[in-house]
Formats: sequence, C-alpha cells, structure tokens
Amino acid sequence: MVFARHRPLALTLCLLAGGCAGRVTLIPPTTMVATPIAKDDYKLRSLAEIDPAKPLTAEMAGQTLSMFGREDLIAATSSDYKPQACQPIAGAGDPIDTIVARARQTSVVIVNESHQRSEHRGFATEVARALRPLGYDVLAMETLSNPALGTPDKFLPPYQQRPDQPFFEDQDGYYLSEAGFGRLGREAKALGYRLLAYEEQFDPATPTLSPEESITRRETAQAEQLAAYMAAHPKAKLLVHVGYSHATEVARADGQKWMATRLKALTGIDPLTVSQTTCRGGRTKDRLAQLPADQPTGTFDLVVDHPTAQFVRGRPKWRIAAGDRVVSIPRALRPSKGWRIVEARPVGESDASVPMDRVAIRPGEDVALLLPPGRYQLKVVDVPRVAAGE
Repeated sequence: MVFARHRPLALTLCLLAGGCAGRVTLIPPTTMVATPIAKDDYKLRSLAEIDPAKPLTAEMAGQTLSMFGREDLIAATSSDYKPQACQPIAGAGDPIDTIVARARQTSVVIVNESHQRSEHRGFATEVARALRPLGYDVLAMETLSNPALGTPDKFLPPYQQRPDQPFFEDQDGYYLSEAGFGRLGREAKALGYRLLAYEEQFDPATPTLSPEESITRRETAQAEQLAAYMAAHPKAKLLVHVGYSHATEVARADGQKWMATRLKALTGIDPLTVSQTTCRGGRTKDRLAQLPADQPTGTFDLVVDHPTAQFVRGRPKWRIAAGDRVVSIPRALRPSKGWRIVEARPVGESDASVPMDRVAIRPGEDVALLLPPGRYQLKVVDVPRVAAGE
C-alpha cells in the first residue's frame, strides 16, 4: 500500500441552503490511498477497467458508474434513462399513498428497481418508511449476500453477524456499495426491519445451463426461500426489493415465470407488485401510469412513472430535493489523472461501512458530494488503471 501525504485542508464548510437549514462539516483525510486491486474486488475492478477518456456504452459500465455515484455519465446512452411514454391514470393520487392503501390488503409488497438509477432506491426507502406503521417488518433484498447453508458464523456477512449494526458494509451485497442503497439499509435498520437474503445460493456442482434454464433455476430458488420464510413466520409482512423482471406477477409471453409469479403460486398470497422500470419521463413529479398495452395484463399492479433524471454538478437532482446539501470537493482532493473515489462517512464510523456518499471523479471535473447535515470524515482512493481481463 502506498500513502501520499498532503497538506491539511480547512474543510469545515457551513453550507447555507434554504436559510441555513443545516450544517455539513467535512474532516479531511490524512492520507490518499493507492493500492493494487484484489482479484475478487469486482466492484473496484469494474471501475478500473473503464477508461475515463472513452465513450461509456456497455451495460456493466452503466451499473458500475451508477454504483460509484456517476449516473450523469450514463444517462444519455442507457436504456434505463431513455423516456418511455405511458398513459397516466386519471385521478390517481400520490403513488406512496396508493401503495399504502393497497398494501393493507396483502402481506407482501414487491418493488423493483433499475440497477442504474439511485432514485429508485430513494423511492423504495419512502415505501419502507410508509409501510412500517402497517406492520411490515421484513425487508427482503435481492442484493444481500446469501451464503451457503452451514457457513460458519465468522464467515457470514456483517448484516448477519451483527444485526444491530446501523449501517451496511460493502461486503454485504454487490449493489450495496452505492450510497443510495446504503441509505436504504440505514433507514430500514433504524425503522426496525429484519433483513432477509433470498438470492439463489451458489452451488459449484450445478451443471452448465442454458440462459432459460438459469433463469428458471434462479427464480425458483428465490421464490422458494421467501416462501419458506413466510411459512416459518406466518405473521410476518414482507417488503421485497428486486431488480427489473423479478417483480413480474404473471407468466411472460415466452412462458417464463419470474420470482413474483412463482412466489404467488407457492404461498397463495397475491402480492402487491410495483414497477419503477416500465415507464419514465412522464412529467416533473412521480405519478402512477397505466401498464403499456404490450405488457401482459396483470404484469404489475402499479406502475410508478418517475420524471426524467436531472443532474446538478454531476449528481442526481432528486437527492437535493430530498434534503441533501451540495458540497464542493476541495480542489486539493481532485485528481490529476485517472479515477479518484471520494467517500464521506459519519465521523467515528468504520471505513468498512457503505458511506453516506461515494463518488468517482476524473481530472478537470467539478463534481460535488451530496450529504445531509452532519459531520463527515473524508476518504480518498486513487484507482489504478486495469485492462479488461487482467
């Protein structure tokens, strides 16, 4: 590991927004870290393989850049940001209010997301907050690491070893490294949700499968694990967080049955399924939209249409509307070459935690941090270039 010291910076910033509604205090790092990337650090390796000077079009590049706070770099080319017109539901009220009303009629709510749009995690956080008074007490997350049965306790991810820990750690799940996902976890823990992993557990003895067989195996495994939990805890109410098609409630045109369809068949419970990936860009605030005609009837119960994404200094504007302050990264911490990651954690929190904000920046960029009021310790990591396949 190589450390390069730099001069201390006067980084105590009082950011006045809306009449000095809160203070953000940044404590500078004492070191800048550059370290070889471990072979199994797939998240950092994915970023290191992206040439910051070249066009960004690959799907995994999109997921990686979103994870490191740079949705602005993919919004112009990603299909997950392309406007998809849908007819609004006339007279429909606020989406959260509608979800709450419908959630009273079931014990399972399934909300999907795009893995590239942090706003979907912010909305899921609102859903979790709104459902807690109704008795929803389990947050099942596709992204949570799900070790094989019989794994010794010392090898379990921290969310299982230390359930009272108020934050997620990077190793708790792949997409959890993104700050919005980390905040969803913080909110759920503070609200008293039990965290539940339900992803298919890896089995090295699994034979080579076709793509269709792999989907069937995975969807079946996810549904069976959720159904088993519900059978063992019949009074539990579950909020299930998934990506994309896992929330599909009926068989697709090709006959494929995704997780929600299988869970419904296994339990006899009709879940409330909410899609955030079907429609987008309808107007300037969230609204409920009609399911497009090319989707099988009943695919989702509710379709949430989010506005077209907007960015301020490289960061998603929705977070500012939700209360974050725009915090400048001091010039002394901006890179002269390659990618540099700037992280901000509440003072006293472990470096292993998913930070309150994490953003990758390139030379010449004036990209901001987005933070709620508080005191934060900064960490800076330089990312060495790695060619794909190395």
